[in-house]
Amino acid sequence: MAVLKATKTKQSLMKKGFIQDNSHHHYFEFWHNGKVIATTYTSHNNEDIDDFLIKAMSKQCLMDKPFFVEFIKCTKSQDDYITLLKSKGEIADIPIVDTPVKSIKKKKI
Repeated sequence: MAVLKATKTKQSLMKKGFIQDNSHHHYFEFWHNGKVIATTYTSHNNEDIDDFLIKAMSKQCLMDKPFFVEFIKCTKSQDDYITLLKSKGEIADIPIVDTPVKSIKKKKI
């Protein structure tokens, strides 16, 4: 049964590209090419994250539990995570390019 420290989990997620948004919980979003790919959260209480919550967070992050534990313990990198997401078809292999928007000029009447 795995147990992860809440503080270490938060630090690892942010180190690997997740962005923190504080509200009722600590929300973490992983963005890729301008799109939110995964979202997970932790409580404010900083209690250890037990086996049940590890499994829930790993599903929210679109990875299996062993990968998530290695990801938090820093034996898996952000590049490993992106490779996993690509292999699952969650993100495209080619970057999305934003189409420039032309400014519309008003005609003088």
